[in-house]
Amino acid sequence: MTALACALASSMVYADTTEPTHGWTLAAVLERTVQANRDIQSARRAVDAAQADKTSASVTPPAQFSLLSQAIDPNHLGSGSLWHRQIDTIARIDKPVERGNKAQWRERAAQAGLAAAEQDKADVVRTQGLTAAQAYWDLKLAQEQMTISEHNWQLAQDSSRAAQLRLAQGDLSRLEATRLAVEADRAANERSQARLQLTQASMALSQVLALERDAGVQTGLQAVDPWPDLGQPSPANRPAPDPAQEEAWLAARPDVQAATRRVEQAQSALSLAESQRSADVTLSVQFEHNPGVGDRLWGVGVAFPLGVDGRQDGPVKRALIAVDEAQSQLEKVKAAALADHRIQQEALDTALARVDRLDKQLLPQAREALKGAEFARQQGALSLQDVLDARRALHAAELDAAMAHADAAKAWTALTMTTPEPHAVTP
Repeated sequence: MTALACALASSMVYADTTEPTHGWTLAAVLERTVQANRDIQSARRAVDAAQADKTSASVTPPAQFSLLSQAIDPNHLGSGSLWHRQIDTIARIDKPVERGNKAQWRERAAQAGLAAAEQDKADVVRTQGLTAAQAYWDLKLAQEQMTISEHNWQLAQDSSRAAQLRLAQGDLSRLEATRLAVEADRAANERSQARLQLTQASMALSQVLALERDAGVQTGLQAVDPWPDLGQPSPANRPAPDPAQEEAWLAARPDVQAATRRVEQAQSALSLAESQRSADVTLSVQFEHNPGVGDRLWGVGVAFPLGVDGRQDGPVKRALIAVDEAQSQLEKVKAAALADHRIQQEALDTALARVDRLDKQLLPQAREALKGAEFARQQGALSLQDVLDARRALHAAELDAAMAHADAAKAWTALTMTTPEPHAVTP
């Protein structure tokens, strides 16, 4: 299923597409998720916002122009043109100049924030792809359960109708006919529950795919892929993980990369806070026109605040705390990623072992036991209750097998989607 990795890595812009209401493959579900999932769309907007922040970070304080007319005496304005009247006019330009590499640290912090947002988006694509895939396998399980329950209901109905005919002919006791009727009612209740679970699974998948408003799609979602062929369970004596390999694997995960970028962002913010100890200066140049003193007068100036250094103790301390918190969050994300990976690997091994036992041992044995019980019943060697018990045992084994396959598929999906380069397993 090479489309799995492609769909997760893709970052296509959403476009309305007409999807089939039947026959959804896992690859189609993942592609639709990347295109239409609302959380992924929100993550894309967060990247756009971070890009806007990066653009803003590169902006330096602008120069300011001022024009001032002063010393105006209405009684002694003089005569002639406005230029020669007794008005003192000053045109001034003030340009703030940042010191301490403030612009550089702002840009670095914004760049790290943008990189974190991009990795957040990649992680949302991964997690929503996982959610969609697990919803897909839940739908597949609900379909299997519906099929099994439908077959069990049909068998119980046929047996109950045949029992009523035999009861009418006096060939069967009322007690056995009643037992079969109760069994048919129980199977009908289970069938109704299976239908409800199928509807719920279809709705859950349609929500992930942003298709819940399309009533036709809601009722028509069907998982057509078979259960993935995952081979044999891993040996119980699997070698201990290599710390170097685990560290490399962690470093490539998008959630870990996002947390790493946020550590860099916090460190840049700390450097920016420390750079605020360097006072900015404002350079000024002015032109003055004052006919009473001289036609053209020039002036230059410099201004800077006093006592800036002590005012930054609080912001610097807060920035130090933010760095520690970002580092703590990085370690937390790493620990959670490793724990989840190991749990899913164990879950996959356990599910594969269950699948192997059910498919190769319990299901064949349950079918053989039912076949023998029905033959013995025909010969009068077993009671009806024994046959019903054999049917229930087979029915339970079929449901357990379907659930084991679903658990294995979901654990496999979780493992492949938490791996930086998912390996393809053909269903």
